[in-house]
Amino acid sequence: GTALGDPIEFDALAQALATSLSQALSQPITIDRALPASGRFRLALQLQDGRPLTIEVSPAGLGPAVWLWAALAGQCAVLALGCWLAVRRATQPLAQLAAAARALIPGRRDESPWVTGGTSEVADAGAAFDEMRQRIDAHLEERVEMLGAMSHDLQTPITRMRLRADLLHDDALRDKLNADLDQMQHLVETGLAYARTRQAVDEPVVLTDLPALLESVVSDFQDAGRSVRWLGGPDMAVRTRPRALQRVVVNLVDNAVKFAGHAEVALHRQQGEVVIRVLDRGPGIPAQHLDNVMRPFYRVDNSRSRETGGTGLGLAIVQRLLVHCQGSLVLLPRDGPGLEARVHLTDVPAP
Repeated sequence: GTALGDPIEFDALAQALATSLSQALSQPITIDRALPASGRFRLALQLQDGRPLTIEVSPAGLGPAVWLWAALAGQCAVLALGCWLAVRRATQPLAQLAAAARALIPGRRDESPWVTGGTSEVADAGAAFDEMRQRIDAHLEERVEMLGAMSHDLQTPITRMRLRADLLHDDALRDKLNADLDQMQHLVETGLAYARTRQAVDEPVVLTDLPALLESVVSDFQDAGRSVRWLGGPDMAVRTRPRALQRVVVNLVDNAVKFAGHAEVALHRQQGEVVIRVLDRGPGIPAQHLDNVMRPFYRVDNSRSRETGGTGLGLAIVQRLLVHCQGSLVLLPRDGPGLEARVHLTDVPAP
């Protein structure tokens, strides 16, 4: 049926229906037009036995009630929320795994699992990544131990060679051999220093007065006749490994003095982090080498390294120590000649 609010539609439908019934029954059909406003009309006819018959035509029933649409919308919302929660529960461990993989720093001991919860497949993936992390750490520790063992064992033949060099009667040749042995001894000592960085993780974490630590480093250099200046900084304390952090600052200041003849040390707080700055006005480091100079045994200029006694391990030692101090090192060129080494620190969690 059709809702008949328009009189023209009412008349057309009533007339068409009356004509069809009249032809089928071979008798005239009377149309009652008294109910057009309600969308209904009546057809009056007479059966063969003479009894009258009235047919009332009504429009189709009303559409779904408003509450039905509201209930359907509510069910769809509940279904969508359930699907979102299920997908999030399944993918959240993957997000944890991705974040842990991005934050992975080789050499930093972290026994906590990367993934907690999730499906069995996600848990297996997390366990596999945990095993991979342990293998990486074991490989790095083995490499450092090998370097330490080689450096330690080299001390004995160097000592023997030094004794034999002292027996030479040729003074010029003896001086050249002693100079080479001094360089070898420096390489050995630097290798041992690099190997000892793994011991930093055993140092207890304590609340450390940073200005006092930095002032003591600057004073030690000044007492040794080095040109080092303390630029000051706000009073602050962080939880860190103080001896490891002191070695970091000493190495950075020593590099600055070695290549520039002068160094400045400052302390700042920047965007929730503690920043230690070591500045110099030396030749600096070309931009294309800034990312590589922190790799072990990488040297920008071999000739300059021979003159200054560099081994290419100083910044690598700093990097390894900062791993255990919950910090990072950034090298930046200064306006004009010079280099700025920034150490960014956050509180080390208590073991």
